[in-house]
Amino acid sequence: MLAKVNSCAVVGLDGVLVEVEVDVGSGQPGMVLVGLPDAAVQESRERVRAAIRNSGGRFPHGKVTVNLAPADLKKAGPTYDLPIATGILLASGQILADLSDALIVGELSLDGILRHTPGIISMVALAAEKGLRRAFVPEEDSREAALIEGIDVYPVRTLADLVNHLSGDLPLSPLVPDNIESEIDLGTGVDFADVRGQEHVKRGLEVAAAGAHNVVMFGAET
Repeated sequence: MLAKVNSCAVVGLDGVLVEVEVDVGSGQPGMVLVGLPDAAVQESRERVRAAIRNSGGRFPHGKVTVNLAPADLKKAGPTYDLPIATGILLASGQILADLSDALIVGELSLDGILRHTPGIISMVALAAEKGLRRAFVPEEDSREAALIEGIDVYPVRTLADLVNHLSGDLPLSPLVPDNIESEIDLGTGVDFADVRGQEHVKRGLEVAAAGAHNVVMFGAET
């Protein structure tokens, strides 16, 4: 059986929709990931397998094929854990739901809890621009995501929470954006004088600010 789930990649500051296609069929048991996944995406096989099992689900015994489309775009990071797990549960008939209007992103821990996902604003903004109506994001990132207008943002704490929502057992409520913006402290009081090292980065940011230039920074986000 085939299932499709919408997810997203971030290239620079822009989001790019990624369709996660999952096929569960007969054959030698195992899971194959295609679509230019990097090492972190390849490792999602073990995270997803454990998260499904520890969330009360059943990992299929047959061959599971996961395609991340478009195939010519390199996929990086653990953002695809939740959509892959959701696609597997859909394709194996463990849940029944129409997710054609939904964006799903999030890294899974082995016990099914969702972790922080970098670039959530770009992802949800693109989903709203493309006409998607719902976004299921990690609870930790939901308040930030809810700043985007035109899309309902659902905070998800665990894989089991999402399954229960899609099954209708314990529906989640979309986050209401009222007063969220006012509660986010944009003036943290941090000064470059408090940052030790990183002189070339600080110099680059100062030059960019002085000239009103844009800046793209690549690297791990904590």
